[in-house]
Amino acid sequence: MRRLLVAMLALVSVVSGALIGHRVAPAASVSEVLIGSVLPLTGNFASLGQQYLWAAQTAEDIVNTDYADLQVPLGPGKGFPGLGGAPIKFIVRDDQSRGDQARTIVEQLISVNKVHWINGEGTSGSTSIIQPVVESAGIPLSCHPCASPTLTEKGMKWFWRTGPHDKVMVASVFSFLKEWREHGGPSDVKTVALFTCDNLFCQDNRKVAADLAPKAGFQVVLDLTTKTGATTLASEVQRLQAANADVLFLVQYTAETTVFQNDAKRAGFTPKVIATSNGAYSDETWLQAQKKTNGGSGWLGRDPTAIDLTHQRTSWKKVNEIYKKYSRGQNMGELAMREITGLLWMADVINRARSVEPAALARAARETNMGPEQLIIDYKGIKFDDHQQNTLATGVVTQIGWDGEKHTLWPWDLASKAGFKPIFPNPGWQERDSTPKPAS
Repeated sequence: MRRLLVAMLALVSVVSGALIGHRVAPAASVSEVLIGSVLPLTGNFASLGQQYLWAAQTAEDIVNTDYADLQVPLGPGKGFPGLGGAPIKFIVRDDQSRGDQARTIVEQLISVNKVHWINGEGTSGSTSIIQPVVESAGIPLSCHPCASPTLTEKGMKWFWRTGPHDKVMVASVFSFLKEWREHGGPSDVKTVALFTCDNLFCQDNRKVAADLAPKAGFQVVLDLTTKTGATTLASEVQRLQAANADVLFLVQYTAETTVFQNDAKRAGFTPKVIATSNGAYSDETWLQAQKKTNGGSGWLGRDPTAIDLTHQRTSWKKVNEIYKKYSRGQNMGELAMREITGLLWMADVINRARSVEPAALARAARETNMGPEQLIIDYKGIKFDDHQQNTLATGVVTQIGWDGEKHTLWPWDLASKAGFKPIFPNPGWQERDSTPKPAS
């Protein structure tokens, strides 16, 4: 009995020593923080994916380089102070604009590369496909430019979005159109045609617009959906022409928007108002290309920021100079601004967590309370609701002027600061051709 008691005491001593040793042992050091980034670098959404890549390169540069006078998260100092100066590394993979490929890549990033966070995919449709994979793995996932409201309405535990969704931004468009009449705008703009592609993002826009248009006093006279990747839209242009709506609410990606422009020009089709939502309108590459033809002049659309006013921010100017190192001199558009804002928030979360353990990252993300002074974009800040959607992300309405740049139209206080006179009606093709081009 005595020998049994001694043995038991010895066992307790060994176990207690092991537990104490485990409790006081320092946390494993982190040599680098790995971010899995799946992007559409080729295929239909390549022009968008390229800007996301430049944004990732910019964020990596900011975190890993000491920009002492750059007042954005992780600007001053090198690496993550909360992790002993460990650097950040983006592992970038091309999904070729295919959702099935995005899912396969994410599985590899998690199981083979052992990434600590997935940032992707830039488009709502592919992001919805990778959401269940990341949710099952139990690590954080974010997509900051993704605007489909459904992404944060599924009850996903591991998904965060700092950018606004389209229930906020499409509402901005119809608020502007409704209120425009009382602010010197046209009184005879009463009908709208919806012209959207068939993927998740476009269809969510269509549903929101179809709900909001009648509430804003507009009759929907045509609701037309087209295939993503369409190479001709001539018959659709004929249907739009026949409907003769005052407002064309267009939600198409860059490639399809270019096809539409060419077919509309051949048909001589010009609605009074072209109002759009993301897609090509958010693509800085498309925007700059329009300067050669005045092709975008007069188009108005929803944006997450008053970009003409944001350009005046010191932090925007400094981050833009870093971005231009990777973009071959192209300025940040609002798409890149949304992405960089989200990536720097992610870096701030990791630094505050002082860990790459998923539970610690999730806790730090939920505790976010970031003020507008830390941002390069004019959100009111970053703070999340129970669905992990930023409640302080905003929507504005802008219009492309004859200078080829966006100018703020709404809300009215920001429009007053911008001092831009709206273009109405939407210019015809002959006027576009005869007006001097800003690029010439």
